[in-house]
Amino acid sequence: MKRKILTILLAMSFILTAAYAEEAQEALLDKAIRVAEDGESLIRMSEDDLYDIIGIEPGEYTDFAYLADHDSLTGREIIVLRATDEKAAESMAEKLEEYRQYRLHMTRNYPDQADAYRLLSKAEVLHEDLMVVLTIAPPDPQEAGLLLQEE
Repeated sequence: MKRKILTILLAMSFILTAAYAEEAQEALLDKAIRVAEDGESLIRMSEDDLYDIIGIEPGEYTDFAYLADHDSLTGREIIVLRATDEKAAESMAEKLEEYRQYRLHMTRNYPDQADAYRLLSKAEVLHEDLMVVLTIAPPDPQEAGLLLQEE
């Protein structure tokens, strides 16, 4: 009988933990949409996109928000991650900087990409505690700082 009760309690704790993690991810996505002036018009990118495009693996973060413009030529992106630990945060910051440098290199010699190049040149990866943020082309210069703050 004690074993059954223990099994039920353990199963309930896993369910509650999974529900909390999902709710936390929604909260970070909601925050990104709320903070960004154009958040509602951006595409919500998936965990698979985050891995395929930037190389950040799901085990490195506990929750994330990845928003991008329909038109990749504009350069508009918001990426907010909460790392599992400090080592993962540093790794993700490096990967985001490599991604920014890659996009910067790809737009450098194309006159029709001058605006995107300028915006990428101004963008920077911010890292504080377990939070890592990259915002490209924010309409509000305080956007990245607001996303970096824990609530």
